[in-house]
Amino acid sequence: MARINVGSEEVQRLVRELVVPLYLDTGGVAAVAKLLNDVLAGDGQPIHQNRLHAVLSDMFSRGLNEQSFDTLRLAAERLGPRSRAQRAADQQRLAEAGHRIMSASGGAPVDLALAAERLSLPPAVVRLSLEAVGQKAAPTPEEEPPPSTGPDWSYQDKALADCLDAFRRRPAGNIGLVLPTGAGKTRTAFRIILEMLARAQSKDSKAIWVTHRKSLHAQANRELDKLLTESPSSLPSGALDLAGRVEFVMLAEALDRINAGEPPALVVIDEAHHAAAPTYQPIFEAPHPFPVLLLTATPNRPDLLPIGIDEVAFTITYRELAERGAIITPTFESFAVEDFSFSDDTINDLVDRLVADSADRFKKTLVLVTRREQMRLLHERLAVAIDADPRHPLRSTDVGFIDGTGNSLSLDNEDFLAVFAAKPRAILISAQMLLEGYDDPRIDAVVITYKTESVIKLMQAAGRCVRYAPGKTEAWVVQADNPTLAYRFDQRWLYQEIDDRLLPELRDCDFADKGELLTLGAELLAAHHVEARARADAMDTLAASDPAHPPRLMFYGLPYFGAPEDFEQNAAWGVFVETSENSAVFRAVYNRFSQMGAERSDPSEFLDVVGPSLGMPQGDQRFRRQMMGVLTAAYFAHEELTRAPGAAQGSRGYKPNHSTTWLRYVTLRYRPALPLALSNFLADCHNRGEVERSYVVDPERYAMAIKTSLPFGGSEAVLLTADVTAELIDWLEQIRAALRLVEPSEQLAQFSMMAARLVQPRLPLTHLARADRLLSDDGRAQFSLDLTPNTKEPRP
Repeated sequence: MARINVGSEEVQRLVRELVVPLYLDTGGVAAVAKLLNDVLAGDGQPIHQNRLHAVLSDMFSRGLNEQSFDTLRLAAERLGPRSRAQRAADQQRLAEAGHRIMSASGGAPVDLALAAERLSLPPAVVRLSLEAVGQKAAPTPEEEPPPSTGPDWSYQDKALADCLDAFRRRPAGNIGLVLPTGAGKTRTAFRIILEMLARAQSKDSKAIWVTHRKSLHAQANRELDKLLTESPSSLPSGALDLAGRVEFVMLAEALDRINAGEPPALVVIDEAHHAAAPTYQPIFEAPHPFPVLLLTATPNRPDLLPIGIDEVAFTITYRELAERGAIITPTFESFAVEDFSFSDDTINDLVDRLVADSADRFKKTLVLVTRREQMRLLHERLAVAIDADPRHPLRSTDVGFIDGTGNSLSLDNEDFLAVFAAKPRAILISAQMLLEGYDDPRIDAVVITYKTESVIKLMQAAGRCVRYAPGKTEAWVVQADNPTLAYRFDQRWLYQEIDDRLLPELRDCDFADKGELLTLGAELLAAHHVEARARADAMDTLAASDPAHPPRLMFYGLPYFGAPEDFEQNAAWGVFVETSENSAVFRAVYNRFSQMGAERSDPSEFLDVVGPSLGMPQGDQRFRRQMMGVLTAAYFAHEELTRAPGAAQGSRGYKPNHSTTWLRYVTLRYRPALPLALSNFLADCHNRGEVERSYVVDPERYAMAIKTSLPFGGSEAVLLTADVTAELIDWLEQIRAALRLVEPSEQLAQFSMMAARLVQPRLPLTHLARADRLLSDDGRAQFSLDLTPNTKEPRP
């Protein structure tokens, strides 16, 4: 069922003309609901209090379903318009309330949410009261304009471009978009959907958004509404109509919908780290090919099972997001407890800490527990402790709990979360249900009361407090010491690559062509002071590689005894060049050594005993020598991560809880630079992937692209070299000159005669037969594109 934004004009008209006046008449939301239901006399669905709370919330990203909207509109029709006297009385009461609100604020700007909370008034009533006396509330975080130097969100543009490139190369591929919590992965995914729909050959094709939980479905719907409202300039033309072709389905219904009619333009799997489960496999095994976007913040499962990604098109680290101002890097703190059994002593310690921190550092806190009874017990004790301190900025009403079965306010869970989202300060306790899809940017602290080895759950929990919000400058994650959390905030996720138990440093380097790959390789090898022979061998491997499948470089540390501050500039490294030929064996050997603890300072016995069973080539001394170097560095990485570095390791400037200084894994990513004009020109071409691949291999070879319309829609394109382009232009100009001299009634006959008499340009016959479309200026602008150097602008 479609939803209408609370901020839409039609809903706000009902707020101004119906709901707020009745609230002023009756004095309460419950009384308004009773009055309206009496007026309806059983017609339409009953109007529940929580729906009225929603329309009075002033949270303009919230939605009201069409049935509720129609019922409110019917009630308004039954009641009829307010009389002139009633409207005057309404305005008088609003003005009186406005003066009281301003008086209570002492002349300071009024925080809408805080005033509503303290005066027990719906936010919409507070806003209209202030407007009645010519005042305006201080903007809430949801509507506050961004500061002049706000976050740099441009990485979302690159994610869009990289994912579209990936789908051009793999028209029916399973493409991964890995964006950490808070980076805007849902919004970016919708931009990809709208572009794919705009470029689809069929104007009836659909995009299908697959979720495994209803709350994720609702959250995605809200994000699409916000994108259409807030960022229309970043979307393709006709975005509103395109959005109507997005269907949200639960996992159980997905296969039936995918198989109904023509294949979808795109299928999006939300929270795709679940996609290794058998319930997802029918989607990947559907009989008709279609593109799939797998959307996740955490692609690596604890069981190491693959989730079906063919290629990760884009990923970014929390560190880079923090540098762009898009997220807040949290402070990690330990909560020292003897056990996690929720004994009286443990609960009392936790309550004491929460009371103290929520009065000082933490403005809005999310507390995560494992069981329902823990949640309710902690809520009870915390509420009592806060009310016992009259100076505390929170009251017991600012402390709530929620799980899959209900919440402390006995509301619909969505409405409960909206109530707490409107609070400027609060403590919310949850039995883990808020790990996925929950978005309240004002949360600045997450307290994890359980111990878990699941990095996915820890990262999802920590991600609840890092989202950008105006004025938010700090965030905290409180949990039993877990060093991998800080590492995860510094590094991207390794997906189906090398094992990450030893916390290797990860670097991603993009290149556009073979020359740039060789330049990049030479710079990396020189910067790591790789010895001359190994450097030459590595460059030979890079030179012989296919840019579409480039090698990876595992730099492994060598002993260093210089000053720690000079480590980056002066340390020497060895290098293993991982290619498509040796990758499987390299990863198998490295991963097994890592999984076994990397505790052998001399890995030769491991290579002799375990290596053959993993496919390690016998007699290849170069491979063995390099693996000895990698595994020795892995041993020292284990030493570095588990205890203070010893004398044998030297002084490498290791930072506890961050990546090791012994292993550095560099991924070289082929990102061909395709001109934006060419990308747009080929959007409706069935052979666009083939044409783009030909162009990026040798862009200087081509001077023009032309395309021909197909009988049933879409086009076919061809690239022309400079000499063929010259032939075509000369042929067209000769015909144009001749046609200008004859009457329109004779032009077709003259064209046929000229086309037969002149030397024909070397075009494919299928395109030559339709070349008359290039004679007019409009036709040439529509069906050809100049690719000479001065027109080849790089794609942003």
